[in-house]
Amino acid sequence: MAKIWMKLTAFILILLPLLSLADKQDVDNRQGIDRDVIWSIIPYAPIHILEGSFKGQGIADTYLKKAQKSLHHYHHINQIMTPARAWHQIAAGESTVCHPSALKTAEREQYAYFSDPGLITPVIRALMRRDIWEKYFQGRKTLNLREYLSMNRGPLGIVSHRSYGEVVDQVLLQAMRGGKNIVQASGRYGSRQLYEMLTNSRIELMLEYPWVSSYFKKTLGIIKAEVVNLQISDFPRFSPAYVACTRNEKGLEIIKGINQFLKQEIPTVNNRRRMTDWLDDEEAAVFEQDYFEFFKIAH
Repeated sequence: MAKIWMKLTAFILILLPLLSLADKQDVDNRQGIDRDVIWSIIPYAPIHILEGSFKGQGIADTYLKKAQKSLHHYHHINQIMTPARAWHQIAAGESTVCHPSALKTAEREQYAYFSDPGLITPVIRALMRRDIWEKYFQGRKTLNLREYLSMNRGPLGIVSHRSYGEVVDQVLLQAMRGGKNIVQASGRYGSRQLYEMLTNSRIELMLEYPWVSSYFKKTLGIIKAEVVNLQISDFPRFSPAYVACTRNEKGLEIIKGINQFLKQEIPTVNNRRRMTDWLDDEEAAVFEQDYFEFFKIAH
């Protein structure tokens, strides 16, 4: 008899939380409370990696799963969408949409709530083959984009209809109007096409994030030429990254929950590694120092 009561007690202890959750969901449904949260999954490796041997190992992939687990009282829905679509849905305010790897601007703050910074991301670099870098640029670590374009050297490759930041966009616009040698690729795989053109000596320079360059090195197989990353003159080394959500009551609740999650996550090695795993050794060393200084972590 005692064993039966022990088993019955254990069963009740397991069942009670489930009944409580079901009751809460029933109350939410009766009161018209919407617990759905849509998360934008950007098809831009390695932020999110949606295919291949590294699927699910992107910079934001594991982080997002952990963050969603900490927000267990919401129903999380992952949807693949472009950045433009994500910001359109966030601004529309018809549902609660969150962007897990957002850059903050004054304009976006008008229609979105932003978390505390959760990571820093190295900014756009100028990518060049090592032989060209050593022969014509004497191993310089930075490149002045205007100066490069004025030299009328080999083609510069860019992805059409993509923003590289306000300053660079203006430089590129003036260069195209001036008939400079600029090659444009388009579509979801435009950047990968340019990287292959760069390593095959069909273009001399392209603009891309260093973590994207590292992803290409890992996934494109045999590369015919070594590529170096040059900082663009007058650019910061990194930008803070945030979670952004629709500017409504639920969006604010989620952001508050994310901030609590970040307090635990930021000091960890794993949070740094989600970026350093996608950087070469030189970039990773600089990133770690910047990370410690930005987040004021003793090391």
